Amino acid sequence: MLFGALALSVGAAQLRLNVSATLQPAQIGLNEAAQLAVTVHGRQNGQPELPRVDGLQFTPVGQSSSFQSINGAMTASVSHLYQVSATRAGTFTIPSIRVGNAATQPLSLQVVPQNGVASRSTGRALPPPDVDWSSAPSDRNHPADSQPAFLKVIAPRHELWVGELMPVQIKAYFRSGMSASLNGLPALSSDAFTMTKLTDNPDQSQEIVGGIPYTVITWPAALSAVKAGDYTLNLELPVLVRVQERAARGARRDPFDSFFGGSPFDDSFFNDFFGRVAEKPVTLQTEMAAMKILALPAAERPADFSGAVGQFQVHAEVTPTHATVGDPLTLKLEVNGTGNFDRVTSPGLAQSADWKTYQAGAQFEPADSVGYQGRKVFEQAVVPQQSGDLRIPALSFSFFDPETRQYVTRHTQPLPVEVAAGSGLAQAIPTTPPASTALEESTSSAISNPSELFPNEVETGRGVARLQPVLLQPGLVALPASTLALLACGLWWVKRRDRRKADSSRATNHARASALRASLAQMDSAVNAGEVSEFFSCARRALQERLAQRWHLPASAVTLAEVNTRLNGHGEGICAVFRAADQAAYAGF
Repeated sequence: MLFGALALSVGAAQLRLNVSATLQPAQIGLNEAAQLAVTVHGRQNGQPELPRVDGLQFTPVGQSSSFQSINGAMTASVSHLYQVSATRAGTFTIPSIRVGNAATQPLSLQVVPQNGVASRSTGRALPPPDVDWSSAPSDRNHPADSQPAFLKVIAPRHELWVGELMPVQIKAYFRSGMSASLNGLPALSSDAFTMTKLTDNPDQSQEIVGGIPYTVITWPAALSAVKAGDYTLNLELPVLVRVQERAARGARRDPFDSFFGGSPFDDSFFNDFFGRVAEKPVTLQTEMAAMKILALPAAERPADFSGAVGQFQVHAEVTPTHATVGDPLTLKLEVNGTGNFDRVTSPGLAQSADWKTYQAGAQFEPADSVGYQGRKVFEQAVVPQQSGDLRIPALSFSFFDPETRQYVTRHTQPLPVEVAAGSGLAQAIPTTPPASTALEESTSSAISNPSELFPNEVETGRGVARLQPVLLQPGLVALPASTLALLACGLWWVKRRDRRKADSSRATNHARASALRASLAQMDSAVNAGEVSEFFSCARRALQERLAQRWHLPASAVTLAEVNTRLNGHGEGICAVFRAADQAAYAGF
């Protein structure tokens, strides 16, 4: 009586569609063809509504369904591929292509005469072939035209200075039709480089590579070199690829028997149709790219150089600009630009006869996701020691510019400050002495000069109207009574809150039980109608409701990853239902 509280959430998800279209190349010759890919993200039953464009012909060449589980995030897409040819030269606009209630952006195609300049023809595009992952190597990467998944690093150049920070993009490509999970994050395989921390939520997009649609996972990152020499830049990404296997006849009884008191999956139809899904670990690698790491020049290196490499500007200000001797001021030094801000340092203003200074603190404010752009602000407390028109001298900051290959030193402008004289005591004692020291000096001075001793003074207190003891006064007697009343109110409120919480829990459990009872009827209907997708959707939702009740979680939080973690590998049968539901929902069954 458990399987069916699923249909509402699944049905709502089916209504959310996202449609995108790509056209490659954007310029062709008159006798050539471009490839149009219309990709629908989310489950749908309709076909793209191709517009009529005078002078263009659309020829369907294939369709592929794709289901991906990348790092626990479930996505599904259907790619419709067309060849686009032209009957005449010119510039054409392909209007929005509608699928259901979603539409793409308009596209532009330029067709040049045969003797004009045309881009390379894409040829006839076909759906991606099935790949036998059981024989795929796990230690290296094949070219993109033969590998269903590959890894790339996009770097602006192949030369780097020691300490320099270079922004890069790490892209993992997964061909449509694959089901895979990230088994970690991209990692460097060389000790000559370091890399900024990668996000756990990378960007996900769709790209066409060689006429084949791919799901692309992109991490923004920044590389830094730690030693000079010629090294290869290589990254590795561990991936778990899911491969479907046929279920063997006469297999052991389904593990859901103990969980539900009778499993609905004993029917050989479902076992033969879906079988089991095996996971194979695969390691994607980038192509070995040669990187030349240059050592920073020793000649003309400034004395205050701290290792900053990039392009920076400096600015300083002090607040307030009018003060009194002994009053603290705030000196700010801002360094902004692009580079390795972790090596941007400043000692601040040095102590002198005019200024008493304290150690500066720093705060970095990045302007991008990898910390390559931004600003670093140093704040320092300074105290004027003299009155008059003082000046905070210019501050300097030195760095190495990789564009000009030279060291650069920036200077701030001197900052004027008007300092007024304080009281005589303030001038004699710039800083306030401890209380104990002041007391000792005052006592010593009074003893050494008896004329400064003052006689004791006797002050009478305020009179009272009556001599009634304090404990018997009305105000004090009322205090314990008020305290007891407050405690009683608190106890009543706690009991009332607990009672409401219990009523809410009972209502929640009752609602879940009603939904589960309704699920059985939906599952029976799905079996009778032969709707495999609806059956497994109800089964997965029912499992989510039951496990959410046991684990005190919302049903949406019960994912495949959560089940694996909490059951510690002992819930293979439950995981099989989650996988089967995903395959049934997104494979078009």
